[in-house]
Amino acid sequence: MGDAAATAERRPASMPDAAEVSLLQRCQQGHEESFRQLVDKYQRRTYWIAYNMLSNYETAREISQEAFIRVYRNIARFDVKKNFYTWLYQIVVNLCIDRMRKLSHGKTVDLAGVGGLADPHLGPAESGQKTELRGRVHQALDRLPPKYKAVLTLRDIQGFSCEEISEIVDCTNATVRWRLHRARKLFKAIWDGKGVEIGDEAEGGETG
Repeated sequence: MGDAAATAERRPASMPDAAEVSLLQRCQQGHEESFRQLVDKYQRRTYWIAYNMLSNYETAREISQEAFIRVYRNIARFDVKKNFYTWLYQIVVNLCIDRMRKLSHGKTVDLAGVGGLADPHLGPAESGQKTELRGRVHQALDRLPPKYKAVLTLRDIQGFSCEEISEIVDCTNATVRWRLHRARKLFKAIWDGKGVEIGDEAEGGETG
């Protein structure tokens, strides 16, 4: 792929708004209240990205906290003309991938924690079915290689566009789409109970 095409695929999905730029500039000047506002704005989304990648409430909280610590230490060097959320979520995803590579697949599913998400308006049978379904989803996700799990989580669970994901995981739009295709295919095979060998395989369809 040529340089022009690669550049086009990496273009920002949106530009930061003036209010956020002002908030980031105050953070860079050392205003602690502004940093607390920044944390409040992004903490929930950051936590859920980590949870959906790691399937464990406590670990997700640790990752979220570590991400904001890293942001705090490095925000003075952040270019406010860029999207803050892509930088923050890139930190979160990288921390999650590092953690996932240290853990054995299939051993991080917090089924008790998943039960805490049960809808109070559902009856016991319906609630139990929903909890069981969430558990199966996370067990299937946990068997995916980290780079596939990252794009599947960001796209199909968190709802980011492929353009946004390409910024977060630092690769081209085409690579994101390829990984997403492979992730969905592997997830379906796992879900259907097919005997598939899952590894951090080479990706012939990747372009960068």
